[in-house]
Amino acid sequence: MSTISLCMIVKDEEKHLKDCLDSVKGLVDEIIIVDTGSTDDTKNIAKRSNAKVFDFKWCDDFSKARNESLRHATKEWILVLDADEIIDKDDHDKIKRLIDTDEVAFAFDQWSYIDQKEPKAKKNTNRFSHPFYISHRPVRLFRNNLGIRFMNRVHELVEHSLKEHNLKEVKTNIIIHHFGSLKG
Repeated sequence: MSTISLCMIVKDEEKHLKDCLDSVKGLVDEIIIVDTGSTDDTKNIAKRSNAKVFDFKWCDDFSKARNESLRHATKEWILVLDADEIIDKDDHDKIKRLIDTDEVAFAFDQWSYIDQKEPKAKKNTNRFSHPFYISHRPVRLFRNNLGIRFMNRVHELVEHSLKEHNLKEVKTNIIIHHFGSLKG
């Protein structure tokens, strides 16, 4: 069976990190966390989840920090999450089936929950109590050691790198639940 490294960058994420890491227990084989300067309990929470934690001096470039996390990954696949995101346990088996295919990259449906209606917002009917979400499909799961890297100082993505390497992504219906857009 194929293996997965979870790669994350964090700073002062004690409020969300435990929920994120709990959501991938039993799915990932390794947790790589690059900390860009936390002053709260973030690093201790990560270490309690057996994460490998690496300090990274913030240089105003999200891609550089994300690529540092990729540099430490040792497993066959890389899953990228932010600390304010979770994956439902119901989707673990779907992800395990994906990584046993010949594909190289998968886009997930990221639902960013919001409390007020916006033009592109959709009505939420799942178990989370937030009434709306905005959806987009970033690549969040890809094979390690193919030269895939994040690009762009902000709004960092691997999609440009995939194109440079003539690699294709596959869209999935797996949802990443993102809570960072919520107030409070």
